[in-house]
Amino acid sequence: MSETERSTQPSSVLDDDTRKSVPDAEPLAAPLDILVVDDDEASRAILEIAVTSYGHRCRTACDGQEAWELYQAEPAQVILSDWNMPRMDGAELCRRVRGASGHSYTYFIFMTSFADREHFLRGMAVGADDYQTKPVDLDELSARLHSAERVLSVYRSLADSNRTLRHDSERATAEARVDPLTGLPNRLRLNEDLEDVRANMQRFGDAYCVALCDIDNFKQFNDRFGHPSGDIALRSVAETLRRHLREVDMIYRYGGEEFLLVFAKQGAESATAALDRVRKEVAAAEIRILSGEVHSLTISAGLTAIRAPADVQAAIERADAALYRAKACGKNQVVSGQTHIRAEDPRALADIALGLAHVRLTLFRRGLRPQSLP
Repeated sequence: MSETERSTQPSSVLDDDTRKSVPDAEPLAAPLDILVVDDDEASRAILEIAVTSYGHRCRTACDGQEAWELYQAEPAQVILSDWNMPRMDGAELCRRVRGASGHSYTYFIFMTSFADREHFLRGMAVGADDYQTKPVDLDELSARLHSAERVLSVYRSLADSNRTLRHDSERATAEARVDPLTGLPNRLRLNEDLEDVRANMQRFGDAYCVALCDIDNFKQFNDRFGHPSGDIALRSVAETLRRHLREVDMIYRYGGEEFLLVFAKQGAESATAALDRVRKEVAAAEIRILSGEVHSLTISAGLTAIRAPADVQAAIERADAALYRAKACGKNQVVSGQTHIRAEDPRALADIALGLAHVRLTLFRRGLRPQSLP
């Protein structure tokens, strides 16, 4: 602090006249946490008495460095800072406060004897909210603190609104990735998670398998018992699948009565065995529909290993083809993409051939080349 800035007040104890000179202030909505920064002891004492008499909490620092340390430990709502101080001046303190992240807004007021235009503009440029020259007029200080409280109230309201908007946005984002009927992740979430699958395969060499499951004869079930009972059945199958898969495995509602499963860190053989156990659990599950009747459903599934990060979409297509093969072979079974279908009964072979022809036609209509089919 320069000699021209130093207060003429005694540096140790304030007299009674100084204490009595502090004007009464109108009550504020809430007390402010104020940090007074000045290397002159008398100036600090005057400001501390003034702000506490207005009902605010007050901390003091003898220079910018001490103030910055106090601020990092516990941010202040308002800082009343001198300009010239040892170790760190007020301008640098203001820059650091404005550059701090993760804190609510701090209202910064310079309290200095520099009354020239250059210092005022420089103070505003580094981020100050207000500028008051010494000697400090306590009536003006009171008015400035009222202004600070109003500004901080607006910032608090904006922060609350932003938190609400952020929460609503996060909730909407999460809801957009969940199938409302079954509570399972949907296709949007699947596409995002598959990027993680590719990344894990690329970085760690993890093994993954993908499977497509379809509820057998679900259209007939809907036609016979109605769509509300069909919804009950969909939820029941989804819950059975979810309950009997490992936590690291992923399940999605793929569309209609189809579910897509991703088996993490498993080869085709072990994943096929795991999926077949789940298939049996689905077949054994009892589904109580609206009429009170209890029924059961089965699923057919096709599974294949994902060979490389770039093979994810092709693996889904192979799993889809394997699912059609499972349907063609009589349903209620799991067919791996590497499984070869054999049958001894000529009539079974004819049925299989007819089913495979249907698969080829379906894939052709989807614009896919059924090269993996026999």
